[in-house]
Amino acid sequence: MLLICNHCKKEFKPQRTNKKNPQKHCGRECAVDARRKQKDVINCIQCGNETANTKFCSRSCSATYNNLLAPKRTKVYKNTCKTCGTPTNNKHWCNMACRPSPSYKEFRSTTNERWARYIAKRNNQTPVNEDIKALQEFYKTCPDGFEVDHIIPISKGGLHTLSNLQYLTPTENKQKSNKLNWHG
Repeated sequence: MLLICNHCKKEFKPQRTNKKNPQKHCGRECAVDARRKQKDVINCIQCGNETANTKFCSRSCSATYNNLLAPKRTKVYKNTCKTCGTPTNNKHWCNMACRPSPSYKEFRSTTNERWARYIAKRNNQTPVNEDIKALQEFYKTCPDGFEVDHIIPISKGGLHTLSNLQYLTPTENKQKSNKLNWHG
């Protein structure tokens, strides 16, 4: 059985034999070309080239057109920098140059206290009525060459309280580790 292509008028043998929806074109090229001719040819909005598409000849022209017409977004700032007063979305400072740098000792003591408090909180070992400011001050006033240690380790059920803290040298603290009955 041979059919005649609707586009090029050549005879062809159909690849599918569907009686309800017979094949109309001899190949993909004819089908695409016929579809293009059915559409009205217009000029691309961006570059002016002829196209069968509704507005643009390519994705590139579409993107260029949309980027040129996109409204310029203005930033809305929520806060101002505490040091220089410039608008910023950060909570306190606009950049690291404006942020006052704490001393290394203060930074480490704060970090160590927060970590100990986190572990104790995770294990429900910080009492609700414990003075957090006093704990932080204990860590900050740790003498040089010493570390803050829990007398009864948190891993053994000790509480993160002021009465359970002591100063030890790093060597003693490593020897003690998480032992309950240790005498250095």
